[in-house]
Amino acid sequence: MLSAETYKLLHVIGVLCLFLGLGGVLALGKKDGAKLFMILHGIGLLVMLVAGIGYAHKASMGWPNWMIAKIGCWLLLGALPVLVRKGVLPTAVAFLLTLGIGGAAVWLVQAKPF
Repeated sequence: MLSAETYKLLHVIGVLCLFLGLGGVLALGKKDGAKLFMILHGIGLLVMLVAGIGYAHKASMGWPNWMIAKIGCWLLLGALPVLVRKGVLPTAVAFLLTLGIGGAAVWLVQAKPF
């Protein structure tokens, strides 16, 4: 069984994979090589989710409201590259949303406002 600190480290690694993948997808769009970044984005999403829930379980947190809001951020970050590739969202807007949603997720875990 993994320790809470190991889950936290894996969660941060997942965050790094997610944002690296998002950056690559948004920079390349539909060009060659974007598929690799989509895969990295998906792996990051999965690792973040499993490790985040594992950490919450190990730390006996339950399901506070701020964590549910973070899952909402996770869903939005998961949908962004698809929205850009389908032409629903311009790339520049997606870059700004990525920064805003990522910042909101960090604020939620630091401040635990609700």
